[in-house]
Amino acid sequence: MSKIKNSLFNIYLAFFFLSSCSNWKSDKFLMNGVCYTIDLDGNKEAFIPISSIFKDVKTIILETRSDCMIGNVSEFQVFDGHIYILDKYNAKSMFVFDMEGRFLRKIGSLGRGPGEYLGVSDFTLDTENRIIYLKDVDYRVHKYQFDGTYVHSITLQVPHSSIISIQYYKGKLYSDIIAWKTSSNDYILVEIDPNDGKILSQALPLKYNKGWTESFHTGHSFFISRLNSPPRYAQLFMNYIVSIGEEITPYIELKSKYLVTEEDIENNFKKEMSNMRKNISQPLSIVKNQKIWDVHSYAENDYWIIFTCQIGSSFNFFTVLFHKETGIVKLAELLRNDLILRQGCNPPNLFTMSGRFKFSDRQGAYEVFHPSDGFDRFKVSIKNNEIVPDLDKLDQLKKLNEESNPVIFFYEFK
Repeated sequence: MSKIKNSLFNIYLAFFFLSSCSNWKSDKFLMNGVCYTIDLDGNKEAFIPISSIFKDVKTIILETRSDCMIGNVSEFQVFDGHIYILDKYNAKSMFVFDMEGRFLRKIGSLGRGPGEYLGVSDFTLDTENRIIYLKDVDYRVHKYQFDGTYVHSITLQVPHSSIISIQYYKGKLYSDIIAWKTSSNDYILVEIDPNDGKILSQALPLKYNKGWTESFHTGHSFFISRLNSPPRYAQLFMNYIVSIGEEITPYIELKSKYLVTEEDIENNFKKEMSNMRKNISQPLSIVKNQKIWDVHSYAENDYWIIFTCQIGSSFNFFTVLFHKETGIVKLAELLRNDLILRQGCNPPNLFTMSGRFKFSDRQGAYEVFHPSDGFDRFKVSIKNNEIVPDLDKLDQLKKLNEESNPVIFFYEFK
């Protein structure tokens, strides 16, 4: 298993911080010679219709049973006709469904014995060997076969650090890392031996996320486009979305006067951490200064890249649509869901999370609708004839109630 050499990283960092993506000449530092720059400060349209990117939406209604009740879809992946769902807050378990929403099995269970876990923070799939890696809330990672058979566990050798997310890719296991006590030489991404949990190499020095060293739960993994080849990675406050492969390389450079700076972190955010520990969810200066601090809901195919930028508070975000061939960037306050809502309809509180994709692959993107969060508004929209009449499984959707399991909408790329 190859390591990322320190000497290579020193050269790589010099290029990375002294040059923009468009100025790079050496393929040594690029993934397939591709690197995009996206300006986030252009004029924002009121909305982008979701039908301009996706051609159809399929409804997947998850089976509701006492042994597979899901309170929150924390992480979500689809592979080979199976849906893998992690609920780390309510059920504290991982479930597998088929593409018709039928419950198939649960992976592992709560406990302290072999194949059991105290809780789950993330999972990743080795699709070639058909292995599930499940990250426990402590430093353990449990391995299971796709059919749920327990294989064995490893302990991550990363003391005095927090690890939330893991990502398997081509024989390598990666994890984000936040050291409890940091220095300027620390890193925010590590490669781990999937057999014994030891660190093999480190990537992305702390300066990539402007020196941020606190755990900050966003509700999503920093690994995005997780089953695409290669997967991408974007931690909080980064100006780049990077590709994970034989080398860790920049894929998208974000440009904006509202991006968080090292001065913001040092002079403002760190001073507010004492307040955050008193249940204030975000540094106040992020909200006050409308700083862009997170990238999520990422989807990509051969032609399009679409993602969401978080700016200011948790309820303030905008959509970014980028066409790879032309380089055209579209920004919008809202991704309007005209594949579910009739033209001109955008009822408040219904599908307000539209475009917040939990998972994507080359075929399309997946969005989760929790009946417990918006079923009353959904019933009103049906009554008011606001839902498109040919929506897939509309008759079954009408029969849901607040106790039903989540519904998944799959948007197929054009």
